Formats: sequence, structure tokens, C-alpha cells
Amino acid sequence: MLIVTLLRSAAITVLAFLAVYLPAFAIAGILRLPPNHLVPVVMMVSFTITCVLIGLAIHRGWLSAVDFGLRWPARRCLAYSLIFAVPLSAFTAWALSHAREPGPLGGLNLTPALVYLYFAVGAPIQEEVIFRGLLQSTLARSLESFPKWAAASGIAASLAIAALFGLIHLEVGPFTALAALVLGVFAGELRRRSGSLLPAIVCHSIFNLGGILWALN
Repeated sequence: MLIVTLLRSAAITVLAFLAVYLPAFAIAGILRLPPNHLVPVVMMVSFTITCVLIGLAIHRGWLSAVDFGLRWPARRCLAYSLIFAVPLSAFTAWALSHAREPGPLGGLNLTPALVYLYFAVGAPIQEEVIFRGLLQSTLARSLESFPKWAAASGIAASLAIAALFGLIHLEVGPFTALAALVLGVFAGELRRRSGSLLPAIVCHSIFNLGGILWALN
């Protein structure tokens, strides 16, 4: 029974992930977009698909808006996101500057304004809604169906999605993937404890901001 639950939960998560990203990259491929245009198109398409899937799940009664983290958090949770994110961002930016990896900005020729817009605003919202909103929430609910996992389903889902988040950043480099994993663990825990996506988005935004400031200076 446990193996069946885990396989089903993994399958649901992978299918949701592919449903979000495959159409986005397919559209970008068909249009043959250069890297500078690829980033915003993938962000917008994947975010739109995610919102549609979340809306469908809410409409069908599978999960509620609160289950997806669509709620205002307690002030202390926002404070925690700042407390954790600032030193984490500074240390990670310093470490990645010595890693000899291109980073997320590699191959892009963007103005500073677009860099901030895409990676300090757009990416944190888009990725957190996808990973900590859609994927973490559906995985946690799926794991709850197994009684022995019910109590730990939130933690298990948070760590699993953090691992997936780190894995998809391997194409940039191992150090970037490790940084994404660390961010995923913090963001996932903030999402789980606060019941809201906002602390995770704030943490993600500050995390990216440190790397942007380091890369542009």
C-alpha cells in the first residue's frame, strides 16, 4: 500500500510538472525564441497554466484556495522570511561568484531593469506558485491518503519538491542546483508553516536579489 501511494504521488507530481512546463517550452520552441525572449514567455505561459490548474482543482473541490497557500500569512512569518533570506542570499551570492558557473543570467543580454523584473519579481512569483503552490500542495494531499504518512505529509512534500527544484537547476551547474535546493528547503518550510505562499515568494525574491546585485556589480 505504501509503495502504491508513493508511486501514485510521484506520478501526479511529475504529470503536473510536465503539464506546466512542456507546453511553455513547446511554444518557445515553435516560435524559435532567442534566450532574451524565451525567459518571459516561459514564465508567463507556465504561470498561466498553473493558475488554470489551481483554479480547476478549486472548482472541482479537490483542494481549496487555502490549501494552495492563497491566503495572507501572519506577520511573524513574513519576518522569518526576511530573517532567513537576507544572510542566505548574501552567502549564496558570494559562494556562487566563486563557482565558475554562468548562473541563471548566463547567455542573456538584458538591461538591469529587465533582470530585476524577471528574476527578482517574475521568477519568485512564477516558481513559488508552481513549486510551493501547485506541486507541494497536491503532493502533500496525495500523501495524506496513506494514514501513516498523514502527519508527515507536509514535510515530505516540502522536501521532495525542494529536491525537484534543485534538480531542474542542474543544467546551469551543480553549485547553482545546490543553491536552488537550499532555497527550496527554506521556501518549502516557510510555505508549510505559514500556510501561505507569500513568505516563500519574499524569501525567493530576496535570495535572487543577492545574486543579481553581485552579478551586475
